[in-house]
Amino acid sequence: MTQRDPLDDLNPSQREAVAHTEGPLLILAGAGSGKTRVITYRIAHLIRAKRVPPFEIFAVTFTNKAAEEMKRRVIDLIGPIGENVFVRTFHSAAVFILRRYGDRIGVPRAFTIYDAKDQETLIKDILLEMRLDPKKLKPSALASKISEIKDRAEMIDGADLSHLMPKYPGLSFPDLYREYQERLSRSGALDFNDLLIKTVVLVRRSPEALAELQRRWRYFMIDEYQDTNHAQYLICKYLSSSTRNLCVVGDDDQSIYSWRGADIRNILEFERDFDETKVVKLEENYRSTVPILDAAWRVIRNNVNRKEKRLRAVRGDGEPVTWCRANNEYGEAEYVVSAIMSLKKQEALRNRDFAVFYRTNAQSRVFEEMLRRENMPYRVLGGLKFYDRREIKDILAYLRLIANPADGVSLMRIINVPARGIGAATIERLRDTAYTENVSEWEVIARGIALKGKIPAGIASFRKIIERGMAASAMAPESMKLSAMVRDLIEATCYREALEEENSIESRSRLENIEEFVNSVYEYEARNPDAALDRFLQEISLLTSEESPDADGADPKNSITLMTVHNAKGLEFPVVFLTGMEEGIFPHFNSSDTDAGVEEERRLCYVGITRAMDRIFLTSADVRRSYSGISYKEPSRFIAEIPAETLDLRQYGEGGFSSPARESVRFENQSSGAGARTDTENPAVDNESRFRARDAVLHPKYGRGRILAIEGGGDNVKITIVFGNGDKKTFLEKYTPLQKV
Repeated sequence: MTQRDPLDDLNPSQREAVAHTEGPLLILAGAGSGKTRVITYRIAHLIRAKRVPPFEIFAVTFTNKAAEEMKRRVIDLIGPIGENVFVRTFHSAAVFILRRYGDRIGVPRAFTIYDAKDQETLIKDILLEMRLDPKKLKPSALASKISEIKDRAEMIDGADLSHLMPKYPGLSFPDLYREYQERLSRSGALDFNDLLIKTVVLVRRSPEALAELQRRWRYFMIDEYQDTNHAQYLICKYLSSSTRNLCVVGDDDQSIYSWRGADIRNILEFERDFDETKVVKLEENYRSTVPILDAAWRVIRNNVNRKEKRLRAVRGDGEPVTWCRANNEYGEAEYVVSAIMSLKKQEALRNRDFAVFYRTNAQSRVFEEMLRRENMPYRVLGGLKFYDRREIKDILAYLRLIANPADGVSLMRIINVPARGIGAATIERLRDTAYTENVSEWEVIARGIALKGKIPAGIASFRKIIERGMAASAMAPESMKLSAMVRDLIEATCYREALEEENSIESRSRLENIEEFVNSVYEYEARNPDAALDRFLQEISLLTSEESPDADGADPKNSITLMTVHNAKGLEFPVVFLTGMEEGIFPHFNSSDTDAGVEEERRLCYVGITRAMDRIFLTSADVRRSYSGISYKEPSRFIAEIPAETLDLRQYGEGGFSSPARESVRFENQSSGAGARTDTENPAVDNESRFRARDAVLHPKYGRGRILAIEGGGDNVKITIVFGNGDKKTFLEKYTPLQKV
């Protein structure tokens, strides 16, 4: 009986990629095209058909989960012999190499690997010896900066690093960096970046070690090649230089991690770096329908730096792409939740079939609250739920202490947050005194009850902040709005200032969360004109005291998934909502000032769209509140790149689609000043101006924006415009060459 050829399981392009075993091979694997299947079948083909010993195959990917899955699939295909294939993550492969050959470049074979917590502890010790406060100069932020520097090509190539060194008040970062590296060396330790860097040093400086490694492995397979950094690129290049049997698999259209050091040039320039490269494109998509893939292609084709490819849907036609324009972020969230409820009822879908994607973590808050109100279970993948995030719990602790000075738990949480020089010894004395006097810790502070030893100035500062908040919260709503009180408190604590000084990716995300918390206060005020602090805190407590039970009584894991688009890579869902599709949000304003930044944002959008199997909903809001006020938002340029005739356009928040729950939400006019005319006050502006409030306009310097207010007359007509990045600027119309868009 003739044995069946396993390659018959593959389509022609997959079969071509598997069968090409000699020389450099670039597999451009589009989303949902069976990438892992091709890798594992290629390994199996090398062993079964080409008689390659399994231990001569070197395969690396980026996560332990992906490596385990790859190994499992290989064993399923060829049996226990597959255990002998070298399948690791990049860092695990580096550890394997350095344990055996690192001593040739001075790395002890028994080196210790420092994880993130170890790094922070080491940096904290260095700061203390430099007489600097680790609570003001966050060790986690400094560790992140060190990692960023080590990911750069200049670090790997031994170039001058001075231009990469950040500046911190009172800290010489180069001195910290040098001391950090010396401490690692003295401790016989490497951090995660060093694992790759030292491996590059080894293969460059030790020809003998390189030759032994090249004799060990003859065939190399690199997964997710678009995510490799400079060190990973060099490791692959050196190890494969003898046999040149290097197969890389990836998709330049899904390169979204430049902020982690990923270099898209590695995959775009592979054919230049490796002569006689065979290129195979996997363009048959097994995940999504035609309308989804067509929308994704219409967006991604606008990138200049990419390899041309277009996915073909094996599954055939499906529902059109829906774009919903909501009146504001609350309307957007309400539309998403109502669409989920409708699809569950009409098509018997379950909660786990739905995913809500957003560009920034702060956007999750409105969706979480709407889902809670509807008693619908959800999970936040790759992050904490909004009210569980550290900065939100800190701000709430301040507010709870103001509302209830006897709340010792809240006081202890924030008495030295952000750092104000109140150490553990002072806190212990404070607790002892409160116990002895039989009063609360706050009463000790408020009454100035003497503590033993020196009293830090920070105690007085803390007392002033809390008393100021108490006075504000006691005022009538017409004299001091709750939102104004909360904003004033945040400024008084210097919480925002501390995060701005930290200036890291994490701190910027935390700032966005704080801004979104203030938005939640505005929303509460809109629904409760006489909003008071105690009632606001009560509502938050009711929202967060219990997790919502599963609405349909099924498996508790059957939840709607919320996540950032970055965390969605590699996943798939029957129904996807890609939210916040507005200029300044997606693409994010931090990435909109360079062509490379916009192209990465476009790739991120492509990733988001291609996660959808059956349906994709794009949503945007016409108005969105930010910390600085109200912003009129332009729909994302990525929506404009999809032909309008292919979109199913919905309007939500107008006419019959409005709901009582959201009709009560009214935004406070932020354009103060006599005579200001906004779209909410007088949309029909008189003939003194050729524009109307809410007109979209183009400014020659600042780009696209929307008119927020028009005031004055004659030659003194002033126009206030909000631009895509949220900035508001006022111009004299007579002297400003504006164009309607």
